[in-house]
Amino acid sequence: MNEEHVVRGSVYGIVAGTISTIVIDIVALIILAVMGVSLASFFALIGQCLLTLIGADASDPVWQGVMLHYSIAILTGLVIGLLTQRFHKLEFSSYRKGILLSVIIAEVEGNALFYLMSVIMKIPQSSMVTIYELCFMLHLIWGACLGLIISYSQQHKPLSPAGRGAFI
Repeated sequence: MNEEHVVRGSVYGIVAGTISTIVIDIVALIILAVMGVSLASFFALIGQCLLTLIGADASDPVWQGVMLHYSIAILTGLVIGLLTQRFHKLEFSSYRKGILLSVIIAEVEGNALFYLMSVIMKIPQSSMVTIYELCFMLHLIWGACLGLIISYSQQHKPLSPAGRGAFI
């Protein structure tokens, strides 16, 4: 894997992870507002889970939740961007393949983290049904956005420096 592929996979993975997370945060903001709940409470739950896990405490864990949420999303985007650049079999050769694989990864990761959160916070599974439905839908959207962006980057590769001269 040459340096250009590493940089390209890293950049598009980070961009895709960030944009996809902003998209689902906007969707979550709208859905939660309709339900009469603030987006801050969503991030506070994530932040409180992190603080519980590490044995710390904070009066307002919203920012810890925001940072953890975005860190996981950006790191996941980075890893997917790098892996799809490194291994030819994983390359998103079509939008369908990119979106499908990204949705599968997002759902597996999202559901695993969601379950872990409910165990750490000692929340009964019966209380988490509505939150789980929202989590499932948001990670479906996140995976689709991530797959679309990374697929686009892999199907619209820039010409090599030698190839550009032919068009000038």
